[in-house]
Amino acid sequence: MNISLRFILLYLLSVVALFSSCEKKWDDHTELSNSLYGESLFDQIQKNPDLSKFVDLLKQTKYDSVLASSNTFTVWAPTNAAIDAVDPTYLDSDVKRKLFVGNHISKQSYLTYGAADPFTKIKVMNGKNVQFTKTAVDGITLLSKDLYVGNGTLHTIGSAILPKPNAWEYLLSTNTTQKALLNSYTETYLDSSKAEQIGVRPNTGEPIFKEGTGIVMRNRFLNRYSQASDISNEDSLFTYIILTDQAFINEKNKLSKYFKLGTDDSTSVLTDFNIIKDLAFKGILDADNFPANVYSIGDSVRFHLNKGHIVETKRVSNGIVYVMNNINYDLGSGTYDPYTKIKPIVIEGERGAFFSPARTFNTVTKRNPNGSSYQQLYLSNHGVNALAARYRPSFVNSVKYKVYWRVVRDFNLSVTGTATNLVHFPMRLAFKTSALTTGFNYIPEPGVVRRTNSTGQPVLDVNGKPTFDPDYSEVYLGEFTADKVFANRTEVGDLKDKEASMLPIFLVGNTTTGNGTNTLLLDYIKLVPVLP
Repeated sequence: MNISLRFILLYLLSVVALFSSCEKKWDDHTELSNSLYGESLFDQIQKNPDLSKFVDLLKQTKYDSVLASSNTFTVWAPTNAAIDAVDPTYLDSDVKRKLFVGNHISKQSYLTYGAADPFTKIKVMNGKNVQFTKTAVDGITLLSKDLYVGNGTLHTIGSAILPKPNAWEYLLSTNTTQKALLNSYTETYLDSSKAEQIGVRPNTGEPIFKEGTGIVMRNRFLNRYSQASDISNEDSLFTYIILTDQAFINEKNKLSKYFKLGTDDSTSVLTDFNIIKDLAFKGILDADNFPANVYSIGDSVRFHLNKGHIVETKRVSNGIVYVMNNINYDLGSGTYDPYTKIKPIVIEGERGAFFSPARTFNTVTKRNPNGSSYQQLYLSNHGVNALAARYRPSFVNSVKYKVYWRVVRDFNLSVTGTATNLVHFPMRLAFKTSALTTGFNYIPEPGVVRRTNSTGQPVLDVNGKPTFDPDYSEVYLGEFTADKVFANRTEVGDLKDKEASMLPIFLVGNTTTGNGTNTLLLDYIKLVPVLP
């Protein structure tokens, strides 16, 4: 036999041996897998003597039957040493034990290789959420992982996953002014879906409910005013700020002048609300890497958080809470900025205009020089002397405002016949009443600009008459100071007379009934707060 043939035979024999070995190993693997697949999670947990104390808790809370069922679960089982290390107050009642055990079980199967980066948020049986990574759960290192059995996956851990309060529950555990104020929004109401109906009112057909049934608690702040920043929601992730009492006092002293209402008490309540409504942020913000700018969920106020102002940090089930002795945000700088605490106001000319006597106006859509579109109010030939369009912004702070408007006239821009000027339609703004407001006189040539050359001289047409272009700019008109808050609703309570509580702003036409000279035209009015 030559060397080449001998080599081929040896190679074939080694391949046969290799496949025989692999087949034996695969048989062993299949036998093991089939064996585990026939077991439940509870079966597998009972087999491990180092999980016996967790087994006792499963039995006490009836979770043993849950984990023996055909549904799919993940269990992070704490060792006996981990159970021994738990503060007994976490286990001193049936309710607490069920909360504790439920914090270690989820309703689906989660393997480590499927965990996202930086973590996967997983809802567990008690309604809370835990953070699962490839190596840990809620920061607790996995001792063993990915044991897959008939109804799910088992991991073991050397420390228990203690149930965390959510941000709302943690706030309620504090003794702070902020807690007292937010808790004051708690109220009872009738939830008809949970009430027991005992009859029907014969005259109206309305249901009659058994007294005392269907009465539930809710917090108006969480459920009505700020649903997006409901810090009791376990399915969201928040960064939440709790102010120390002194920090809250400092904020109140700073802001109360901008939230003046009819009485000191109502001003105080409104100021309180406007402090607490902007203290929640989306996601978990790392104090060691605070972004330069973060925006509150409540009203998109731009904050500049500083780690040096944190006096306490608390991880909660739906994020993180920082107790802080100072906060920094953009209050307002006299320029248009929608992310400041005291907001600018924009009133669109084509929206909400009210006329007395009643008139129907047109909404015209036009193009800016850059190609973008805009809409504006257009009303001509109405035959009313000094016709006024009334607007009512939903919320006006007690502050001085710079007032601007944009009026764009892009029609009839040629001087014709014997005239030496365009036929203009002067307009003005007025506040509170349509009568003349000091500082806001008629603008004689609204919506147009006269063409000039590079030296500032008028550009004349072939007949020696002035020429005009549409004015696409925002024009400054003057300043107006609101002596109190004007609003259609405040968090002091729904106002009985909303109309009387709102600030009327008027666009007033020319003092003539002549067609072509009394046109009303408006893109928008803008009020920009000026803060001292």
